Amino acid sequence: MHVFEPTDGDGPSETSGPDPGTQAPGVTIICVFNDVDVRRDCLDRAIDAYTGTAAIEFIPVDNSAHTFSTAGAALNHGARCARNDVVVFAHQDVYLHSLDRIVESASFLSDETWGVLGANGVTSTGSSVGRLRDRVQLIGRSAPAPVDVDSLDEVLFMIRRDQVLQHPLTEDPDLAWHAYAVEYGLRMKSLGLRVGAIDLAITHNSLTVNLDRLDEAHRRVASLHPGVLPVNTTCGTIARTPAPWKSAGPLRKHGWRLRWLRQSGSAAKLRQGLRVPVVLADIRHDVDLLDYSRDAPLHVLNLDTGGGFAEFDQEPIRLARRGRPVIFVTCTSIDDLIDRLNAVSGTESVLAPDLLLNDLDRLSRSGVRNSCIAGVQRGGWWLIAGPVTGRLPDEWLDQRAVPLFQATPQRSERH
Repeated sequence: MHVFEPTDGDGPSETSGPDPGTQAPGVTIICVFNDVDVRRDCLDRAIDAYTGTAAIEFIPVDNSAHTFSTAGAALNHGARCARNDVVVFAHQDVYLHSLDRIVESASFLSDETWGVLGANGVTSTGSSVGRLRDRVQLIGRSAPAPVDVDSLDEVLFMIRRDQVLQHPLTEDPDLAWHAYAVEYGLRMKSLGLRVGAIDLAITHNSLTVNLDRLDEAHRRVASLHPGVLPVNTTCGTIARTPAPWKSAGPLRKHGWRLRWLRQSGSAAKLRQGLRVPVVLADIRHDVDLLDYSRDAPLHVLNLDTGGGFAEFDQEPIRLARRGRPVIFVTCTSIDDLIDRLNAVSGTESVLAPDLLLNDLDRLSRSGVRNSCIAGVQRGGWWLIAGPVTGRLPDEWLDQRAVPLFQATPQRSERH
């Protein structure tokens, strides 16, 4: 059940579902969007598929004509139109695997200890908390109950409706599309409320990472809340003054070399165990560089042995990335992953993006497919198999992507 809300009305215009008096507690999901096809493929599909008893209200706010100059203005408008006690602000490219989990988590806001809760945040020690799928990879330490964080990501966060009406999201132009949830959380902390991350079982099917004017947004947050700095965020640390070494010319130009040397050591371990070519690349950024067809989907096998996501993601989900299909499956053990990998047709490609060294050793001993390429990135390893390995992205021929002492792949390996 849901409500579709026009952007220029004062209240909900159309409602479906049982009488509100018979419904379980619910939430209002609000999304400011500029691409209706993306929204329909992700957020709408999840809401339309819901068969539970909670009252789910959906208010999409159309900003394709730039009616609102900031996300805060659009989302505040949606909150004023909402009927339920808790409003959930979500990006248009978010898929909700369990609306019941969203509603269950919203109940933590009822005791008014928590000011705002979100799907992912960063603690004062720099740890990512809140298990979710970011593009193709699982990130964040599991948080079955809210964990205090410095800040929350804007991808999905929730607030009591009465609170956000009294204390609206910022509409500051410097915080138009970045750090508005960060600023809101700091403002709620100043009122004695807590800010927490909790497992909400979402896939953020983002195609791009928009960093335009991020630095300006962070400087604005610093000017508004100087007494609590530094603040850790999912896009870096907001400090009183930027570290001077970050802007130093030589370091900006050659800083990648330290990462390259460190990851080359990990690559050597991979080659020794799996005996396959290794690439140094963040697969979350590079997944859309992979060359697979619209007729042969990429199968993404996420490994979630610690929990926090797998229990809510029971069925494979098919989403589109740049017009090409991706089938996402969550595995609860390396043996489960191996079985699913072997079950994929040899004409289709597979990506396993959440591996550790022990997992790779187990894959090696299992007799994994011969046509494999392994990858090293910060915090872990990944593996691709199938036809996609024969057509490597040009970016993986760059010096930064080729480990020390490994020959650069030849073009014959790519075509």
